[in-house]
Amino acid sequence: MPETTIIKGTLVTPHRVIHRGQVIIEGEKITEVGPDNSGAHGWVMDFRDGIVAPGLVDLHVHGGGGHDVMDASDDSLNRLSLFLAAGGVTSFLATTYTAPWEETLAAARAVRGADEKGVEGAEVVGLHLEGPYINPKYRGSQSADYIRRPNKEELEEVYREAGAALKIVTLAPEVDGALEAVAWLSSKGVVPSAGHTDATYGEMMAAVESGLTHAAHLFNGMRPFHHREPGAVGAALADPRVCVELIADGVHLHPASLSLTARLKGAQKTALVSDSIPPAGLPDGDYSLGDERVHVLNGRCLLDSGAPAGSAIRLSDAVREAVGRTGLTIAEAVEMASTTPAKVAGLADRKGRLEPGMDADLVVLDGGFNVLMTMVGGRVVYERG
Repeated sequence: MPETTIIKGTLVTPHRVIHRGQVIIEGEKITEVGPDNSGAHGWVMDFRDGIVAPGLVDLHVHGGGGHDVMDASDDSLNRLSLFLAAGGVTSFLATTYTAPWEETLAAARAVRGADEKGVEGAEVVGLHLEGPYINPKYRGSQSADYIRRPNKEELEEVYREAGAALKIVTLAPEVDGALEAVAWLSSKGVVPSAGHTDATYGEMMAAVESGLTHAAHLFNGMRPFHHREPGAVGAALADPRVCVELIADGVHLHPASLSLTARLKGAQKTALVSDSIPPAGLPDGDYSLGDERVHVLNGRCLLDSGAPAGSAIRLSDAVREAVGRTGLTIAEAVEMASTTPAKVAGLADRKGRLEPGMDADLVVLDGGFNVLMTMVGGRVVYERG
């Protein structure tokens, strides 16, 4: 890439939407954001009718395009990074699912390696460990054979394998040993997250007091909200310390649930995620997810029971859903898909905002929120043909 790149379009910044704006990039960093200035010199990419936003950050990705984080291979993670870049993602947390422990450790090692060595597409910025410390009652597509109680020795082991790449651990707060695990994770700077849980309101709040600050795919894989027993859903909605994930694919959530949650929590505490699984982006058919069979039909990933099993969307699809079906503004949706998840992942100092000094991670969308171009660190990693 040339040393100076100028990208023109409608800019979504933390403070305002700038029509006829431009972003100036020097090397891997953004140096200037503001109104279009024809006096600037460099290689110009003119998306005058496009929306230029900070690159999307996906906190919850199991796979896509036939590639699985649990493959634990450099090639799979690299190909997954390219698949995600086509959906506007510039950074992601590679996410495991409940499996034999040695396979989980192998995935942790692979993610750490991809984090350190780099990939061709969206940047692998860490590991999200989902399971095996969950409640079998709400396991969803997670394998029942490998579910177990959390213990410090295993957490220390995966922490050694993943190092600083371990960013989020999703567990059920009510299972034996969970509160101790939450406290230990919090002390290490890892985000403890509630998911696949039958926790009552009181059990969830006990975990929050121990350091839990996140809820995976809110409403899905957890005890339903009830007006006399709000459960984990009610605790996550009510407590400002908790950030919530939402799968905005039109399947996992009714648009009213998405809208109500975003309005109640605010964009600063709501993170859009894909929760995409390996068959995402593949033709309709039958596929496997660990030990489970998954049917992909009309963009839905379903178990034999008919229940959802992860999603088939890319994160740009979630932005489209959030804006098109809930009344959220483009600025709010972008904050939920970029700025907020960057904060959760501990990357707010360099990702998630169009501002001078930030990494040159950008996505350009057309009026239908289709991805025209994705840039990571000043390097174009996807362009629509």
